[in-house]
Amino acid sequence: MKKRNLAFTVELLGLFILLLLVITVITQVFVMSRSHSLQAKRLTEAVIIAESTAEISSAEKDIDRLAGIFTGLRETDEEAAYKVNNNGGVIMFTRGLSEDGRYKYVVRLERSSQNMGAGDYCEDEICIYSASEVADATKRVDAAGGEREDPMGLISTDTLPEPLYTLKTGKYFREDR
Repeated sequence: MKKRNLAFTVELLGLFILLLLVITVITQVFVMSRSHSLQAKRLTEAVIIAESTAEISSAEKDIDRLAGIFTGLRETDEEAAYKVNNNGGVIMFTRGLSEDGRYKYVVRLERSSQNMGAGDYCEDEICIYSASEVADATKRVDAAGGEREDPMGLISTDTLPEPLYTLKTGKYFREDR
C-alpha cells in the first residue's frame, strides 16, 4: 500500500510541475502579446503622423513657411526648431500629447530641393522618433559637453536614436510665371 501512495505522490508532484510550466508559458505569451500590442500602437501612431506631415509638406515649397505651418499645429506657443540652407532644410517639432501632458513623438522633416529648370523637385524624409528617447539623447549630448545647433537640440542625425518610422516622399513644384 505504501508503494502505491509513493507512486501517486510522485505522479501528483510531476503533474503539479507540469502545470506550473504550462502556467509560466501562458503568462509569458500574454506578456509578449501586450508588449507587441503597445509596439504596434506606437508604430500605427507614427505612421499616421508621418502621413499627415507628408500631406502638409507636399502643399508648401518654402521651408520657412512650412516651419511656420508646423509651428501653428503645435499645442503650445513654442516654435518648431529648424535650419535652412540653399537646397532645403530641416524642421523638428513635437506631436501627440500623452495623458500626462508630455509629447510622445518628435518629427524630423528633412527637405532637399533640386532646380529642374521649370520648377523645383523637393524630396522630404520624415522620421518619427520617440520623444523620451530623443530627450535621453539630448541629456547624453549635454553631459558630454557637446554643442547643440538649435532649440530642439538634435538636428544632427548622428546623435538621434533609431526612428520608429521613416517616410520618404517627393514632389515637383512648378515655377509660377
